[in-house]
Amino acid sequence: MQKSTNMKTKTEIQEEIVEGLVNPSHGLLKLAPRVGKTKLGIDIIKKEKPKSILWVTPNTKLRDEDIPAEFKQWKALTYLKKTDIICYASLTTHKGNYDKIILDEYQDITMGNVQPLLNGSIKYKTIIGLSGTHPKHKEKQDIYDTLGLESLSEMSIDEAVENNLIAPYRIKVIEIDLNNTNKNVTSGSKEKPFMQTEQEKYTYLSRLIGAKLAQNLVVPKFYYLNRMRFIYNLKSKHEFARKLISKLKGRTLIFTGTIAQAEDLCENTYHSKTDDAMYNKFLDGKIKKLACVNSGGIGSTYRGVNNFVIVQVNSNGKGDSTQKIARSLVLQEGYVANIYILVAKGTSDEVWKNKVLEDFDTSNVEHLNSKDYE
Repeated sequence: MQKSTNMKTKTEIQEEIVEGLVNPSHGLLKLAPRVGKTKLGIDIIKKEKPKSILWVTPNTKLRDEDIPAEFKQWKALTYLKKTDIICYASLTTHKGNYDKIILDEYQDITMGNVQPLLNGSIKYKTIIGLSGTHPKHKEKQDIYDTLGLESLSEMSIDEAVENNLIAPYRIKVIEIDLNNTNKNVTSGSKEKPFMQTEQEKYTYLSRLIGAKLAQNLVVPKFYYLNRMRFIYNLKSKHEFARKLISKLKGRTLIFTGTIAQAEDLCENTYHSKTDDAMYNKFLDGKIKKLACVNSGGIGSTYRGVNNFVIVQVNSNGKGDSTQKIARSLVLQEGYVANIYILVAKGTSDEVWKNKVLEDFDTSNVEHLNSKDYE
């Protein structure tokens, strides 16, 4: 496995990676954002000259616009004609026979959508996976092991910073105490509702999970989902986010946990229920603030943004939050990315945050309490 250490240009790094791969190559490229993973995939195709290619990508914008544009940019239109580009959502119904499969953002492969690669509906010779956020949970690793995908080359975010490929960064983790005085959380049933504080509600939901674990019983998934939804919709965090965003100066990009939260925190939003009008206005510098949910977290590039606010880190361990942070690390003269991560103190939110921060140098991370901003 190749490991980058010395200062190199992006072109040198790309050439070194491609030259170091056997022909045909089969495995994973775990490379920081801004290293040029799409170009690397195209360079691998040009080197190996497959007669048929399947390129799997997360969303329709990448499928219909960005990836074809890169084939054109890197003078690989001959191979574009031999390439079927589909989204992961279409993988389960796709059939074909390919010399090469490119799994773009391979963290999006799941036990559900990988089945055609296992049952022969999609036949292939070799696979290359590309990602800047290698997922950490066991189910994903089991999939890669089953497909015989081992790491071929790696470059961390901080190695990319050292190589002057992406911008330096500062992360402020702001811890928010659960409200333990105001009974403003509805609990109980529809027939017998009652009110609790945030702390009481979280303690109750956690005790349900703990009781099952203490008896060595399987914890129903909805127990975890109920607790996750509660954290995603905490009023204390939401109110602090509103105060913080109002104080931040300059262009600000906000990532929230829910559509309702995004729409309440910012008049300009971009998510699964909107078109890309506000997104394009933000990219063009016509508006100063934009709130997104998951849209805009992968495959987007943001320049001239002063603040990135992660109101809610993702709980899925797939690397979504790392991808969102990485969108801020566009190399610009004199630029340092300012990233704020809001965390509900003493909850599972801290566990999710810790998983995200594993990808970043702790010397660039500062932990603060929300009271420091009051």
